[in-house]
Amino acid sequence: MKHYRVLGVDSLSSWDEIKTAYRALAMKYHPDRNPDNAEAEAKFKEIQSAFDELEERKHQRTPKLGGLRSPKPKKRPTLEDLEEQEAAAREESE
Repeated sequence: MKHYRVLGVDSLSSWDEIKTAYRALAMKYHPDRNPDNAEAEAKFKEIQSAFDELEERKHQRTPKLGGLRSPKPKKRPTLEDLEEQEAAAREESE
């Protein structure tokens, strides 16, 4: 339940709602947007960790072909990645 609280969503939220909340918070607290702000960096890491945990749980519940589960690489998103995702989401909603 803590992971949902960190992202500011309800535990019954859809995956799209969780991703939207994560992207908004990640953009707000991203270290590139808040240089020399240790508090924002700590918040970003907490947000990233919560999203990673929820994403891992989602993948565990998704059936895989052949019963094999491929490991998901852990990569900290760059500011450009987040901006591209935000732009794509805006285009989809228009």
